[in-house]
Amino acid sequence: MDAYKPAGFWIRFLATVIDSVLIAVLAAIIAVISNDPTYFNNSGYGGENSVSENISGFVYSVVFIIIFTASRYMGSPGKLACRIQVMNTDMTKISMLKSIGRYFAYILSALPLLIGFMMAGWNEEKKALHDIICSTRVVYRKKGN
Repeated sequence: MDAYKPAGFWIRFLATVIDSVLIAVLAAIIAVISNDPTYFNNSGYGGENSVSENISGFVYSVVFIIIFTASRYMGSPGKLACRIQVMNTDMTKISMLKSIGRYFAYILSALPLLIGFMMAGWNEEKKALHDIICSTRVVYRKKGN
């Protein structure tokens, strides 16, 4: 089996930034289609999320993070754009149940101060806390995949 190169903190951070931009675009599209007045009147600083932001966050989380990660794509659109993928530690595709568990393990990675995410930059295997909890790896895609 050919070795996969682990994806470190910064490439994973870039994938998250791309996903965040896509969530914002999806929220704007939903707001325009639904004529969501709270989306257009919200300054975005300290206010509550609009219905469009909540819907887009939920849809993106379920479809593009959980389902895509367990599918043949093996990652969110941000991970696809960065040419990285999520795999089991034995380098096989993860299951839907593991993808859901990994998504909820993000909460533990976020507490406290996002240190669980930063762990991907500190350890040799480039694993974040949620990867350790769920026995997953984030690695660069092979050429042609």
